Amino acid sequence: MEPARALTWRSISALLFAVVVVQPALIYNWLVNGIWGLAGSPGWMMILLWQALATIGGSSLTKEEVFVIRIFEFSGLMYMGYYFAYVLRNNFFVNSEIAQLFGLQAYVPYFFTPMGDAALRVLLNRTFLDVAWVMPLLMTVLAPVLISTVANLVLGFLSYQMYAVREKLEFPVQSWDARTMSAIAEREPSRVRVIMLAIIGGAMYALISQGMVQFVGLTIMPRALFDFTSVLENLMPGAAFAYSSSVTDYLLGFILPIPVTAIQLAASMGLFIFGNYYVTINDMWPAEVKWNPGWGFLSNFNKSTIYFWNSLAIGFGIVAAILPLIVHYRDLTGSFRGLAGALGGKGLLTGRNMILLYLLVAGSAVAILFAINPGFPIPVIALFAFGVSFVVTMLQTQAAGISAGFTFPYLRETAIYFSGYRGLDIWFIDPGFYVYAGGSGVAGQLQMGRMLGVSPREFVKAYALIVALGSAGSFVFVSLLWRVAAIPGWAYPYTINGWPVETMNFWRWTEWLWTGYLFRPNFMIAGAVLSAGVYLVSDLVFHFPAAAALVMIGMLQPISTTLAWFGGSVVSVFIGRFIGKERWSFMKGLVFIGFIVGDGLVGLIIQISALVGKAIWLKPY
Repeated sequence: MEPARALTWRSISALLFAVVVVQPALIYNWLVNGIWGLAGSPGWMMILLWQALATIGGSSLTKEEVFVIRIFEFSGLMYMGYYFAYVLRNNFFVNSEIAQLFGLQAYVPYFFTPMGDAALRVLLNRTFLDVAWVMPLLMTVLAPVLISTVANLVLGFLSYQMYAVREKLEFPVQSWDARTMSAIAEREPSRVRVIMLAIIGGAMYALISQGMVQFVGLTIMPRALFDFTSVLENLMPGAAFAYSSSVTDYLLGFILPIPVTAIQLAASMGLFIFGNYYVTINDMWPAEVKWNPGWGFLSNFNKSTIYFWNSLAIGFGIVAAILPLIVHYRDLTGSFRGLAGALGGKGLLTGRNMILLYLLVAGSAVAILFAINPGFPIPVIALFAFGVSFVVTMLQTQAAGISAGFTFPYLRETAIYFSGYRGLDIWFIDPGFYVYAGGSGVAGQLQMGRMLGVSPREFVKAYALIVALGSAGSFVFVSLLWRVAAIPGWAYPYTINGWPVETMNFWRWTEWLWTGYLFRPNFMIAGAVLSAGVYLVSDLVFHFPAAAALVMIGMLQPISTTLAWFGGSVVSVFIGRFIGKERWSFMKGLVFIGFIVGDGLVGLIIQISALVGKAIWLKPY
């Protein structure tokens, strides 16, 4: 039996509605408030709205159609929605008074953004339809988007074959997402009842914890970070500890087993309590940022991560990514063979053709970068395009297969620093040319699609359409907002008060990187040795090869987050004992998703009301 189509007039009309209604709000919110995204999940809001409209019309969305609407949030709105706004920010980076103050504009390559008289002309006319934009748009939007989209798609298929098909990892977040989509599409009473009650519960919690503060000024259930760092640092200088009072932070733990969240919490505590204590009592903080009591939890977390634990995490992550592929090389080779079976052997979308396509786009990216920047070591670019992106995608997908996943930190900076190339021009080349870290997201979407009956070929078509719609929407609505008022300008406050800070940070970052604090060799080596030990013991002794990936997640998260996840896992076990393990196993993920949707719905209403208030205030009357 042939799978049902995911791309239908109903799902495509929902995508077009999202482009026309949701995407402008996302862009405007960033230009006004500097906030990336909207509260809650626009994808789920679209699903509930479109299902209600379909029900009024006497039908129902299929689970395949629901899937297409859902993934648009990840691959279209959030991934592509801001690209053309970033293009205008790039122009500010280079042509602002701050850039002139640094005196480095002469080193900016011609393809990055219009400069000089051309910049004045496009800012005066407020249009992308100018010859001065041809090369900047080609090199900062069109080429990197095309290259990274194809590369991430292929890497996503490979990592999906490795960890979802061969190792059969659960992908807890994506799996419960899919089960919730299926319940809404099929309208199965017992599951829908749980989802609706959870949505109501999440909405009530948001009204009490956020709505009362926003509209009445009354705090009943605060969403706060309770910081005990000032107490702990009296006993252990440098250590940091805090916990969150927000219920939503604990919900992920409902769907994760205690051993998973315990490993993540142990890794986080190991760094930010005991690790921070060690570097502090041994006076290892650099002169530019000596530790002082009173930093507080978040400042402590950010500074210790930058100056110490990022180096440890990179060394740890590289080994954690490579070792499983060596030990389980049969699964890896099987994944390549499985790619052909996943897509079939007919037509253009075959496994062999996808591998060839990846080699073609990555090779083209290397050739383009050599042509526009021959001074940068091409072997480094090739290593990241063909090697590092592959192993990092595998590690990120393994992490998503057992927990919440993560994004490998500072890949572009790693390439630049270890190349030894100090020219500024490499900073203006979009990392989408040579760093492809989105494959794990594709793997998660493939897992959802498999559970909902969406064929891999249909997924590829939907993915391509979504990226195209997101790109087109970004161009159209950034252009319209630019025509309405100057960007940067008073109508968009973040471009006035936020972009200068980002500009300063950007120019400082290009110099600060060479202090070496971000990549400490001794910490990277220690991380690599620790990673090898953790992986070999966990895999060969305990037959749990994912432990190293869990440690990596914990190393990148603050204690308040991993503690909340662990607390959620413990609460989940007690709920299961109280209402019955089988019953709770059936509903816990639905409660998790539903509560988040309800909480996000109220948060979205509050955010939109504030945004409308600002828009009205900005009118000249």
